[in-house]
Amino acid sequence: MRTLNCWLVCIAALAAPQVASADSMRCGKWVVNESVTVDELLSKCGEPKRKDVTKDDVYITNVNGMRVKTGNVAVTERWIYQASASALPMAVVIVDGKIVSLTRADK
Repeated sequence: MRTLNCWLVCIAALAAPQVASADSMRCGKWVVNESVTVDELLSKCGEPKRKDVTKDDVYITNVNGMRVKTGNVAVTERWIYQASASALPMAVVIVDGKIVSLTRADK
């Protein structure tokens, strides 16, 4: 039983860095993640291969439980980066000028 616990701890320790690396990508000598600004992303990775921009109305729920449009518009951008033909494409989601996620993109 003690050996089994040791193996489980080892497997968990090896899996942890792989989970963390899903939220970062390499751009040349740089590794970028969600904590960088859009300007830093552009300076380290350059222009993305593709940009998709959507503007969505923002809703809130009032005290009666009804959804009400606040009149504000959220701008969501999805930038696709691909370092090479053999590299996996990465998607950077930016909402109102702030990077909110960095994940593998669907081709």
